[in-house]
Amino acid sequence: MAYPAGKSIIGDGVDRILTREVFLHFLDLEVKRSRRYQNFFSILVLKLDELPNHDNGTGIQACCRRLTRLLAEEMRDSDILGALGEKKLAVILPYADLMAGGHTRSRFESSLQFYDFGRDGFRLVIDQVCFPRDGTDTSDLLRKVAGIET
Repeated sequence: MAYPAGKSIIGDGVDRILTREVFLHFLDLEVKRSRRYQNFFSILVLKLDELPNHDNGTGIQACCRRLTRLLAEEMRDSDILGALGEKKLAVILPYADLMAGGHTRSRFESSLQFYDFGRDGFRLVIDQVCFPRDGTDTSDLLRKVAGIET
């Protein structure tokens, strides 16, 4: 299914993030593909939490732009980045089982540690959801992803 570019992404260039609706469409496709071929995949959920009693510096949009630029350097061409909300991003890692997803998560955390999100008033938290461990259909995974709180 083709999506008009203006309605499927947020921003341009390395800031290309799929909208929530398009991201969920690709998540559903990945669930169906993984069930059919008995593959694994992982979802990394990146959440920016506001720090209490702290000035939010340059704002959430600037913070998200920096985060997506940093992620773009670490992501594979096959990884899918989407927005789940103003302060929550997710990356689908096709064919990444629990261990491979964990390695990718560690790599993301290592590269992101050099940027201090705290100075902008945010704390970055990365969680991992795996298919089929955390859910065997799209709605199970969505509940798990939506339920991730810090």
